Amino acid sequence: MDKKLLTSKIKELLEKNQEKGFKQSVEVCINFKDINIEDASSKLNLNVFLPKGRGKDINIGVFADGDMNLRAKKLSDFVMSKQEIDANAKDKRKMRRFADDCYFFIAQADLMAHIGKTLGVVLAPRSKMPQPIPPTVDLKPLFDRLKNTVRIKSRKNPTVQAPIGVEDMSPEDLTENAVTVLNAIEKQIPEDKFRSVYIKTTMGGMVRVL
Repeated sequence: MDKKLLTSKIKELLEKNQEKGFKQSVEVCINFKDINIEDASSKLNLNVFLPKGRGKDINIGVFADGDMNLRAKKLSDFVMSKQEIDANAKDKRKMRRFADDCYFFIAQADLMAHIGKTLGVVLAPRSKMPQPIPPTVDLKPLFDRLKNTVRIKSRKNPTVQAPIGVEDMSPEDLTENAVTVLNAIEKQIPEDKFRSVYIKTTMGGMVRVL
């Protein structure tokens, strides 16, 4: 997609955007045509790193024991040990809130089977089963990358949307992020299958790009 056109459309969106008392996200929305979005070849389930960052913080949940648990608590308020998983697993309402509060989850690799048995019913429907990692991994660079990564997942309707940043980021940075997202999608669904592309803010207007 033409970067100059995309930048001009983002500028147009931001210029007419009205303040809402909070920092709004900027999203790209794509409507597809002539595809079956539920077919394996078209179904999207992508994690895309935004080169210019997402502009706001997100929560990363961690399931870990021992030293990894202690290191994770320096980076996240959402850390559970195996013992805490067992203590909270029966309280589905609490665990649903816990799952909804976190954008991504990571887990000590040897806890994955236990997490699947105890929390899979809560995490799996939200597409939030944790990424398994070795207990000795350096968590800081992993957190930094995940905090600037967005999930793109299609469902039953032939449309997807993904955050590309926030309203106080520059149009140029938002463009770089948008192009990265669009390129990732085009690797699976070609641009000639795009019916339309819009740029929008959380509660503001919408500008058509394609």
